[in-house]
Amino acid sequence: MGASDEDLVLAMQSGDTDSLGTLVLRWEQPLFRFTYRILLRREDARDVCQETFLRILNKCHRYKRGSRFSTWMYQIALNLCRDQLRRRRRWGLLLSQNRELDEGAAAAPVDATTGGDPARQIEKQERTVALVNALKQIPPEQREVLVLKEYEGLKFREIAEILGCPESTVKSRMYYGLSAVRAALMRDGITSP
Repeated sequence: MGASDEDLVLAMQSGDTDSLGTLVLRWEQPLFRFTYRILLRREDARDVCQETFLRILNKCHRYKRGSRFSTWMYQIALNLCRDQLRRRRRWGLLLSQNRELDEGAAAAPVDATTGGDPARQIEKQERTVALVNALKQIPPEQREVLVLKEYEGLKFREIAEILGCPESTVKSRMYYGLSAVRAALMRDGITSP
């Protein structure tokens, strides 16, 4: 079975830096998907992932025994995502959404659920593009909650811990975020995601 994430961090605290490699193997893909859904730019998401793992290594002494590793990791990554978004705004960088969406569409694998049907694949791609555009239109704090809940599958309690806010605030952000995404999708002519 192997060591738990928590055991690996505790081993890192004792000087076993090889444990980081195991954590990277386990969490690299889920962490990238999470950061990409927040930042909506591949290069920024890759940078944040690398920085997250570096911080885990350099700050492993701050990990509290008994805490969930994933919660700690998501807190680090989310703070780095927020920093990245602030830097973008500060420097006035615009999201080049067409370029990013074109790259995503070109890199999209054939989806087995569409049975190789080109029309269904195009329809699914259009829905994905509309969803990404809708996510760009909602406030970052709502997008964070939606990504953590819907894509990462976390419970409201876990999201509240990651964000450092009451569970009721998380639920409120979820409600308003879903409403805003639904409205944006309807404006684009998509009735169900």
